[in-house]
Amino acid sequence: MVQYLQVKVEDIHVLLPALEVHEVTSLEGLVTQGDAHVAWRDRIIALQDLGELLGRPKSAERGFGVVYNCTDDPTVPVMLQVSEVMGLRTPADKDWRALPAVSSRAQALLDAVWVEPPHEMHSYRLRHPVAPDALSQD
Repeated sequence: MVQYLQVKVEDIHVLLPALEVHEVTSLEGLVTQGDAHVAWRDRIIALQDLGELLGRPKSAERGFGVVYNCTDDPTVPVMLQVSEVMGLRTPADKDWRALPAVSSRAQALLDAVWVEPPHEMHSYRLRHPVAPDALSQD
């Protein structure tokens, strides 16, 4: 079974493949280059607000960053800005469901839903790899 890092953006739970996560950090005190880039380990990488990518308004409440490989190129990570990091999860194959009707933008980012027993909480799985155009916040 694949292990995932579960993060939260407001009321949306998202699962990121754990093997693609480099680091989880607080955004407090990090040096940012405008709204779109952040200094991480002597590098400048893209800073993407996961909430905005999922159609939510920008929020100062998203105080954590997850350095993540969105593409097949592990040398180009991005930092996803999230509200909360929930921990590692290992969903059983039987608990995955097809993605319900969502916006085309969400369809470009997400590919399945995990219905977590026993509470029936829903978490959306981030596609891997994510198409580069899905990461633009136009």
